[in-house]
Amino acid sequence: MRPGDNTLKVVLGADIGTTNCKVVAFDLNGNRVAEESMEYPTYHPRPLWAEQDPNDWVNAFMKCARKVIEHVKRRGYQVEALCITSQREGVVPVGRNGRPLARCIIWMDERSTPQAERLEERIGREEIYKRTGLRVAPTFTATKLLWIKENQSQIYEDTEIFLQPKEYVNFILTGVACSDPSLASRTMMFNIHKLDWDEDLVSAYGLSLDKMPEVKPSYEVIGYVRDEVARKLGLNKSIPVVNGGGDRPCEALGAGVVEEGILGESTGTATNVMMSANKVLLDPKMRILCSGHVLPKRWLLEGGTTPTGAILRWFRDNIAIKEVEEAKSKGVNPYDIINEEAEKIPPGSEGLWLLPFFMGAKATRWNPYLRGAFIGLTLGHSRSHMARSIMEGIAYLAREIIEVIESLGIKVREIRLLGGAAKSLLWSRIKASIWNKKVKLMKELEAATLGAAILASLGVGLFKNYEEAERNMVKVKEVIEPVKEWIPIYENAYKDYLLLINTLEELMTRIYKRWHI
Repeated sequence: MRPGDNTLKVVLGADIGTTNCKVVAFDLNGNRVAEESMEYPTYHPRPLWAEQDPNDWVNAFMKCARKVIEHVKRRGYQVEALCITSQREGVVPVGRNGRPLARCIIWMDERSTPQAERLEERIGREEIYKRTGLRVAPTFTATKLLWIKENQSQIYEDTEIFLQPKEYVNFILTGVACSDPSLASRTMMFNIHKLDWDEDLVSAYGLSLDKMPEVKPSYEVIGYVRDEVARKLGLNKSIPVVNGGGDRPCEALGAGVVEEGILGESTGTATNVMMSANKVLLDPKMRILCSGHVLPKRWLLEGGTTPTGAILRWFRDNIAIKEVEEAKSKGVNPYDIINEEAEKIPPGSEGLWLLPFFMGAKATRWNPYLRGAFIGLTLGHSRSHMARSIMEGIAYLAREIIEVIESLGIKVREIRLLGGAAKSLLWSRIKASIWNKKVKLMKELEAATLGAAILASLGVGLFKNYEEAERNMVKVKEVIEPVKEWIPIYENAYKDYLLLINTLEELMTRIYKRWHI
């Protein structure tokens, strides 16, 4: 930090997430000074489709940012810079007038499965993985672009530029359209070795780079908030906008997951297990991914899943009616009641397993035709058993990913817990016991916004480098040990979990491939 500078300074980190927008003002010691969040809808016009309206992101950001700015101004703080992170892989077709031509097809949308299968057959999954660090999957932007080109040809032709969520909001704020390595590398069009668009591969897809944005470093100032936008936000003057990046690499930065051996596990809407690497590191079996980072000379190993934490939300909305009503009467969060009930159930949920594949499977199986299931239900099981089995099933899935990372010769010496699920002490103890490893609970669980704030501080020179920023802004809250009595129970239950999935995967694939859903 600049010596002798005692000004009350904050940087704004914003996250355009899957379920809501968060804007947080952090001081230079990593403390939250003010925060606001706002939900927006996800539309599901057909099974396995998922869309969002880009205008919802902008409206939510503007409302949240204005409230945060008002709060910090009242407390005498000065806003130094803004940086946005976001969900990845979604695609916004932006017309020549700067407006979206359609809703964003977001990351969890599976409609481009046929396009993905065609690319895999024509080019080969090994070749694409070797160049991009990604598995061929409908998650990634290239398959979505092919779907638009084949099914909405007029929108494709009329599009001036295709942008991901963070890029679109930055464009509205500054008028500058650009990407960064962490988002560009999730398109399946970006060479992970060269850290640049792969023209030969994109041409082989039948696409063009003419409509793709320029790639700039994540920590670079790309512009300033336009005057008319600054007035709406209540800013006294325009402030710098730092490029930012994808939610997972920003989350890694915000949790101090920047060295090999330190692993981060984040369960929010989905689960992601991640580790920073000093070089491109690919899995010979292609079970996990290697993506660009928001840090220079760093890559991110990732085992990302389809929605997992969203399964608990589904349980809350569709099954835990009694718990929700009780929470309303007590004025508490429904998840607190669900957590209390799950805690009454013994480890292993008395023979009940959850298969957490409600929207297909990504890491480590990469099978869009896998489906979710509760296995072992009896008349003696209750909603409480189901709640605990959800927590356990997601922890088993994360263990599969951890084991893959360790199979690459990297010893996991530390696991840091992030995301909304880490608010549950029970769930954290379940994870520690299933993984048989100590876990560290971070002070800042929503680390993506903190990572964005760190990028903002680096972009305007408030710290010399990211190591100094980490020392000042990233804090560990608590260390959680495995429960000794649970370890052998979960060791056997994990083996049975794997047996169930391995037995059912071929059957589910055959059935749901025939149903085309």
